[in-house]
Amino acid sequence: MATREYFDTMKTVLALLLTVLVVVLPTAQSSQTAQAAPAALPSRSSIVQAARTATDYFYAHNGGATSDAGWKWAPYFMGVEALVQETNDPIYRQWLQSWGARNNWIADAPSSPTSNPDSRAAIQVWQDSANVGVNANLAPSDGFMAGDLSLAANRYWWIDSMFMGLPLWPRWATRTGKSAYQMKHSQFYNFLKNDGTTSVRPGCVADGLFDAAEQLWWRDCKYVGQRDSLGHKVMWARGNGWVIGAMARTLMVLPPADPQYTEYKTMLQTMAARLAQLQGSDGMWRSSLLSPSLFPAPETSATALFVYAMAYGIRTGLLDSATYLPVITRAWAGLSTVSLKSSGFLSNCQGVGEAPAKPSTTTSIAYCVGAFTLAASEVARLSGVLASDTFGRTVTGALGSAELGGSWTAATGFSVARGVAQLTTPPGTTRAAYLNGVSSQDTEVRTTLNLVRPTTGSAYVAVIGRRIGTASYGARLVVAPSGSVKLQIRRTNSTVVDLIVPGLTYAPGNRLQLRLQVTGASPTTIRAKVWKVGRAEPSTWQVTKTDSTAGLQSVGSIGLMIYSGSNSVPAPLVVSVEELWAGSTR
Repeated sequence: MATREYFDTMKTVLALLLTVLVVVLPTAQSSQTAQAAPAALPSRSSIVQAARTATDYFYAHNGGATSDAGWKWAPYFMGVEALVQETNDPIYRQWLQSWGARNNWIADAPSSPTSNPDSRAAIQVWQDSANVGVNANLAPSDGFMAGDLSLAANRYWWIDSMFMGLPLWPRWATRTGKSAYQMKHSQFYNFLKNDGTTSVRPGCVADGLFDAAEQLWWRDCKYVGQRDSLGHKVMWARGNGWVIGAMARTLMVLPPADPQYTEYKTMLQTMAARLAQLQGSDGMWRSSLLSPSLFPAPETSATALFVYAMAYGIRTGLLDSATYLPVITRAWAGLSTVSLKSSGFLSNCQGVGEAPAKPSTTTSIAYCVGAFTLAASEVARLSGVLASDTFGRTVTGALGSAELGGSWTAATGFSVARGVAQLTTPPGTTRAAYLNGVSSQDTEVRTTLNLVRPTTGSAYVAVIGRRIGTASYGARLVVAPSGSVKLQIRRTNSTVVDLIVPGLTYAPGNRLQLRLQVTGASPTTIRAKVWKVGRAEPSTWQVTKTDSTAGLQSVGSIGLMIYSGSNSVPAPLVVSVEELWAGSTR
């Protein structure tokens, strides 16, 4: 990407066609009339299946068993990693394992510690893969990242580089605990936003690549001020897709207390608002954002990156659902019908470039399929979503309001800060928090949590999947001083299934993922599983129970509950909940 050349479009031909095209298609001077959004997103299963279809087809027909660890393939395998999370299909985990092994877990050549960010994109995949049970060797990446601490800010001189490199730095700050990594992402971002000059583009002058008037980004300093044949600024759709996608991927791993968090959040919101104005009537965007008539065919890679970031924004409460869900719904309708063919071929992808150009209907490319799958993974989490909370706020003495799902009704002793909900309770005391705004019969709840392992007594943490009045169905973890973990199915105050989870020992610093489903009525089926972050999700439910207790065979709310044994040490019990998601299983 950093070395690819800009090929001038056929301006003479376009000029002859201009008078026709401006009648047919809108320009930047006239807002595009959007069709009414479909009534709702399709089912989660159909969205995930669309992603699988595109990913599987490309792998089979375009050399998915590749040894290329470059920037084109990295987004594709980001999508594969997202499918691991969504489906827990071992074939996708194996693809990740094999891709890393074929490359000896070494990012794209050149392997110099001061290489450009394009050659580091694969490292994002390998670190994230390690969190879903892939046996990734991160030692080579540790060496590259340590060497890259000496990179000058101007090594990130084109906006695509943000997607490829920016999210790495907070990841390595967390991995190593070293603040030097935390500072690098802001250096690179601020250089691009406020400067952007580079010797790679001799003679270009820039005072930043972000155009505040358009609320969009120039691709690099070569393009600053450049106008197209219609007189509009050359604002490249995919380049801006890389930027807003980078904001989402960086915010996913950036602590809310980071000084740069607000800047990235605001940039995502600013760009989303502008991009929504430029959406085509078919739900998709064109490769030239301000002159869609120059290249009138819908473009898949940019559309997918916009959808990926906006759906993440809705899910985490950064974007207003009422405003942006119709945008997402229209866009997904376009992606799943215009772009995705029944065979699995993904059409309308612009090839490698650095400026607006015509997308291809005969050739697809890895990064385009990856963007599509990433978009699907986030849209799927919105389909049927009941609640979502990443706790990106500060609240004392309560939990405040979830990003989706309404206000938490919580006991005292709970708080939110730095992206974590802190649940505390003294020995012998039960405390709980509920999202009473959720009302569902067929419900799945997922959460990620950790706690201080007791040295005496036991610690209890429960997720409630259906609460009606004071009665409930849920799953509870019981952590003993030895580190053994029991997984229980609970009906109100009774344990109806009790399992010591084989092979699971909780140690200080571990994080656990707990997944619960409560479905049906008369009988209701309750099932759950728990595993360590960094291990593969179990392929089957570890505990299952059916129950027909009167009073619990209807819709209910969800919640969290903790209890500390009367003699437990240390006291009080402190449980940290990093995120909670709930959705319909239908």
